[in-house]
Amino acid sequence: MENGADTVPSLGWSDFARERCVPGGAHTWFAGTPGELLDRVRAGWPRRRPGQGRSDLSGVVVVPVDPDGFVGSTVLVEEGMPLRAELVRRRPGEEPYLRVLAAGPREPVRFASVVLYSAAVLVQDGGRRSTDAAWEVVALVAGPVEHEPMDPLTMARNLLGKPGGTRCAYTAEEFAEAVWYWARRAGADPQAEG
Repeated sequence: MENGADTVPSLGWSDFARERCVPGGAHTWFAGTPGELLDRVRAGWPRRRPGQGRSDLSGVVVVPVDPDGFVGSTVLVEEGMPLRAELVRRRPGEEPYLRVLAAGPREPVRFASVVLYSAAVLVQDGGRRSTDAAWEVVALVAGPVEHEPMDPLTMARNLLGKPGGTRCAYTAEEFAEAVWYWARRAGADPQAEG
């Protein structure tokens, strides 16, 4: 029943997404309510596609949604633009990484999608669920291109099975496209926007 193209399963927000996707933060956010976002996911569910590095719709899906009300997280870096680097970790127990932030305008949002994990994927490798829903929102993606490549560091975390990653494989071409896309982009620096 749940796998039918016309049947939308139960949906919820992961704590991870709820904590990261906040207005004024460094990550993509949605200006509407959590319920409004889930309504958009329900409307887009029939158009979902496998998450990057996946070949089916059973574990990780990307659902295209109406981009209105989304604020992206990236800045297209240009010469002379102030940059700031910081060592961060996404959650306790995960390895730290270097994040580069730019003091510039966030890229315009023309496309948006929501990444959801199934309950089975959420509990892999000692993970946990935040709700009793069959699928949980784990990330919001919004920006100028329809199919934004995943950040190469996220891809590496997943491929290597590092803490916080969701193990899957990527092709060399997927990695190369991601590196090329992100070579001129940095995260928006909320401190510079304030």
